[in-house]
Amino acid sequence: MQKQIEAYIDAHQKEIVEHWKNLVNLEGKASELECMDIVAEHLRKIFTEAGVECELRRGHPEAPQVLCGVIGKDRPGQPVLFSGHYDTVFVKGTYGDQPFRIDEDGKAHGPGCLDMKGGIIITLYVIKALEAAGYNERPIRIVFCGDEEGGAHHTAAAEIMKEMATGCRCSFNMETGPISNALCVGRKGAMIGSFTVTGVSAHSGNNFEAGRNAIVEAAHKMLAIDALTDMEKGTHMNVAVVKGGTMWNAIPDNCEVGYSGRFASMEEMTRVKEAIAQLMTKTFVEGTTTEAKPGAEGGVFEQTDANMALWSFCNEVSKENGYGEMGHVFLGGGSDAATTSQMTPTLCSCGVVGEWNHTDREYAVVETMFTRAKLWCAVVQKLDQLK
Repeated sequence: MQKQIEAYIDAHQKEIVEHWKNLVNLEGKASELECMDIVAEHLRKIFTEAGVECELRRGHPEAPQVLCGVIGKDRPGQPVLFSGHYDTVFVKGTYGDQPFRIDEDGKAHGPGCLDMKGGIIITLYVIKALEAAGYNERPIRIVFCGDEEGGAHHTAAAEIMKEMATGCRCSFNMETGPISNALCVGRKGAMIGSFTVTGVSAHSGNNFEAGRNAIVEAAHKMLAIDALTDMEKGTHMNVAVVKGGTMWNAIPDNCEVGYSGRFASMEEMTRVKEAIAQLMTKTFVEGTTTEAKPGAEGGVFEQTDANMALWSFCNEVSKENGYGEMGHVFLGGGSDAATTSQMTPTLCSCGVVGEWNHTDREYAVVETMFTRAKLWCAVVQKLDQLK
């Protein structure tokens, strides 16, 4: 069957690239709901044409829709899930009307060509190639959200993704593949937050003792947050934004601070959250008050034995079929693999290979669209051998 699948994908290379181009040229980021609805409907249409039973679900009224789908729902095996997102970090019009292009070195360019619209089209052709070869062993599910790149209401989409991952044998998040051809077995979780200190303004020469310096109070707290960094545990804290004061000869009565953190385990994230909560109750400069504003969190995609076993299995399938050795990597940036991994063994960075996500240098290696599609077809066929 795999030879038949390889022949199918090779024969449809131009069609694959055309689908890729059409999707990349539908620009937009999560906050542009009208753009996101257009992309979601486009994906519903092309996956439905491939035989997938699709549904668009809006988890929150102000959030983009989530595309959910299944093909072969009555097949006997445990389902396998392909997941990811269709939004980008670029607003519509950033690159003009037709931003997708392929250069003379076989690299595709355009907003989201790598992160991660290429992975969505790989999923489409995994389904189409398996269907053409008569595959009927297990259901294949898909779930793609439109607000992974910083959506304000992403927790609603995450709940839908958990639902789609429930009961699956495993999940493949079709995010950016590193140029090293590695698969991602874990990612750090992220947390952001802020606090505002209110003090008492006074002239720094005439009424110094009457003042209560908000910046000094904030500085104590900033240093304490920074001290929560523990590189051995993979925890790094970043005090990133500071606003305070109005002039050099006035004691500042206000200071706003924004910070973030990255964590390799949920245990570490919990430790830091609790420490910051306790810190915000302390006062270093008498007469100041602090208002804490916890922000959004992105869960940790923890490196587990189950994820490593899935990686090892996929690496063996890749080598057996001549697609090369696949390393594994733990990454600092987050993804929805953190969501699906709560329900089933998961790998991330399963999409097209390239570099420079979130920049105007973003590119994807065209040939890996075809290789990765063949790889995941082979993996799906052999999932009964996964220990």
